[in-house]
Amino acid sequence: MSDLFRSTSSWWAPSSKHAKRTAVGTTAIVVALGLITWSVWISPSSPVSTAVHHALGVKTSQEKAVDAEALQAKLTAAQKQIWKLEGQLKSSTAQSGSRGDQVAQLKAQIASLQSELGSAKAQAAAGSKSGSGSTGSGSSGSGSSGSSGSGTHNASTGHGVTNPNTGPSKDPNPTTPVAVPSKADILNQPTRWYGLYTAQSPFNWSEYDQVSQQVGKATNMVGFFQGFDQDFNANAVQRSWANGRLPMMTWESAPAQTGNDEKYVAGYTNQDIISGKFDAYLTKYAQALKANGQPMVIRLDHEMNGSWYNWSEGDAQQNAAGSYVKMWQHVHDVFQANGANDYVVWNWAPSRIDKLGNAKYQTLDYMKNYYPGADYVDWVGMSGYYRSASETPSFANTFGATIGQLRQVAPGKKILLSEIGATETGTTVSNGQKSKWITSLFDALADPANDDIIGFSYFSETATTVVDGVRSTNDWRLNSRSDSLQAFVDGIKRTDINFDLQEVTK
Repeated sequence: MSDLFRSTSSWWAPSSKHAKRTAVGTTAIVVALGLITWSVWISPSSPVSTAVHHALGVKTSQEKAVDAEALQAKLTAAQKQIWKLEGQLKSSTAQSGSRGDQVAQLKAQIASLQSELGSAKAQAAAGSKSGSGSTGSGSSGSGSSGSSGSGTHNASTGHGVTNPNTGPSKDPNPTTPVAVPSKADILNQPTRWYGLYTAQSPFNWSEYDQVSQQVGKATNMVGFFQGFDQDFNANAVQRSWANGRLPMMTWESAPAQTGNDEKYVAGYTNQDIISGKFDAYLTKYAQALKANGQPMVIRLDHEMNGSWYNWSEGDAQQNAAGSYVKMWQHVHDVFQANGANDYVVWNWAPSRIDKLGNAKYQTLDYMKNYYPGADYVDWVGMSGYYRSASETPSFANTFGATIGQLRQVAPGKKILLSEIGATETGTTVSNGQKSKWITSLFDALADPANDDIIGFSYFSETATTVVDGVRSTNDWRLNSRSDSLQAFVDGIKRTDINFDLQEVTK
């Protein structure tokens, strides 16, 4: 969004150990990992190799069938090993300083183990679904894996595919592997999604838990942001799924600390990506995502139809017409070539059209210009904010025009309100406009005409932005006022909207 809050604080603090102790410890880890790799790849028939393969849930030539409970135990053992190595790696990274070569070896070994574990999980999933009639997710291709079709959202359609944590958020537990749904399960979920953005989640759940407790219903989605200068963050995805929340990452093709008023970032144009300049980065990212083996939503370069981000097509951005689509397709194709699309739900999400200023940005043809095509998109979505007391505080006013275009540009695609919020500034404080807007949101979701809207993720933060030279601060938080919070509490617990959400426990 143009009101993006970026935190520069780290979620873990580096420790300081004696250099000699670090060198010995790091060397021991590398040697141990080297022995594992030699056992697995050099002597596949050895007893040690067989044991490692068993721990990873991979069938040897002597095994043609694996008991489901035994396989789960092996997956558990492998996951424990991976988490242990990741902990050692983080410690080594913090302490090693210039020992980049040793750290790189650790990363390579972890990636190898994660890849093996991902394959084992896929085997387990295939075995459990054989004969059941369920379909795999395949690639993000044509949308045939449940990515198209409006679906229905009645209270009798079933339960969600996630298992949201109803208590205080927790860290991943190496002794209890997290069961995650497949991409196909996510695309075909019969109930709606309810997510939040809060400061520093999913790395710090403090504010997220506070808001969840005040709302009283457990979320099944969490949003966060990354830039094109950051590697795949397995920790963010794992921490999300440890709490039964589908991670939705907004991935921006600019460095993470880029200001939201920087329309041009040298070296990060659409053409730079199309030309292959970032292919090594994208390949590494895709391979790490696949190795992690947990699905996620990627909202790539959102609000592209506005004028404030460097991936939009305008003179200030130095991006040619049609370059956004080519850029998106290129990123998608790199992921497809590396098998990562089996775990990615691609969310194409423009900004609210009727507040873009220039009339050309509001036309259907302009919106179509940015659509990558049905084969490259799983869900469509949008950013939609209520910003001023001069506006009518209604769903139709904030979302109506944009949703109308989405249904024409991408017929049959499910719609996620990917980033939404209402301000609590100016005269909206005294006249309760925000609470009226929230009530209207839930009224609209209960309308059968909006059955193709599969949920929303609310931006519960205070943020300062500069858009077209105008600086403003907005309080989007759900708990900004008691009447705003109460309107949301009343709406989220309605039984005619099919959220299937559990009560939060304290």
